[in-house]
Amino acid sequence: MANKINHLINAYRQLNQQTENSVLATIIETFGSTYQKAGARMLITKDGELIGLLGGGCFERDLVEQARSVFETGTAKTAFYDMRSPDDVIWGLGLGCNGAVRVLLQLLKAEENFSPLNIIADAAEANASGVLVTVYESGHTDFPSGHSLFLPASADGLLSAAPYPFTTAALQTVLQQKPRLEAHVIGDQEVMAFYDPLQPPLRLLVLGAGTDAIPLVQCAKALGWRVTIVDHRPAHIKKERFQQADQLLHIMPEDISDNLELDQFSALVLMTHNIEYDERYLKAIVSSHIPFIGLLGPAHRKDRLLQNLGSDAAQITDRVFGPVGLDIGAETPEEIALSIMAGIHAELSGRSGRQLSTQSTADLHECSHR
Repeated sequence: MANKINHLINAYRQLNQQTENSVLATIIETFGSTYQKAGARMLITKDGELIGLLGGGCFERDLVEQARSVFETGTAKTAFYDMRSPDDVIWGLGLGCNGAVRVLLQLLKAEENFSPLNIIADAAEANASGVLVTVYESGHTDFPSGHSLFLPASADGLLSAAPYPFTTAALQTVLQQKPRLEAHVIGDQEVMAFYDPLQPPLRLLVLGAGTDAIPLVQCAKALGWRVTIVDHRPAHIKKERFQQADQLLHIMPEDISDNLELDQFSALVLMTHNIEYDERYLKAIVSSHIPFIGLLGPAHRKDRLLQNLGSDAAQITDRVFGPVGLDIGAETPEEIALSIMAGIHAELSGRSGRQLSTQSTADLHECSHR
């Protein structure tokens, strides 16, 4: 999922109005079960304030102390926290985290626009995907420790933007969509780099601006999604009703593809509460490639809508979920919104939505605390 950087984007906007440096802490390697995985980031301000969380409280206090030397010297450094001992009373505070993490701390300079935080924010604003490469250990003057660069995801973009040693690893990172560490030899110097795939914020399209759409927007925004609301009724598209929405559009169903790039959305929820308009909206988006299409109402309502699409239904049948959401006993609009977003998140993440406690040890090793 792509919304792990939302708190950093918000932090960058705040930092942009200040002149004090900050330190960016990034997990670059993990072993065993950990609170966060490689690619998770946290900001440390000069007065010790934390924006984000890496260890669930296991080692954040020590990171603040480690950051002091980065503020003083301007030199990036790594810190390693091993909590695999059953007596992890130092870092794990006796919680038995049963994992280990390697964290890179790098200085964000105000005079350099807080790079690489600005790179992350600019990529998100441009809806661009790519790879953020960060050097974490180096004796090379051109690629010092803490040096970062963003490489666009396309093969052409990588080949034109990436220095030679980084091209192959960056391409592999794009293909696998997993963070990785790579060692390079440039000249006679070894350069160790962390490759992190970056995706733009996930986007939700809500068709129907009824009262029950309000908590859905709030829930999606709390998770870092960009949200667009569309309705054919002008009276419903009011900014005061959807203050957190990123985009509000009064559009008739047949005009939606002319006004929106539909394939930018990761999920769509159809909630006009009108079978005729639901059918018209479905017909209008049937040729899109939106991976998740959620429908309100019982299963037989979904079946009727798909049947009325005729042969076009085959294009979206395997992407339509109705009734949308996980079975969590939701009754109120807020609970239903939680159910819907949980169902979307589980599907896009390739997860079952089951309780973690019911899963096998192998499954837990892969997805614990994620």
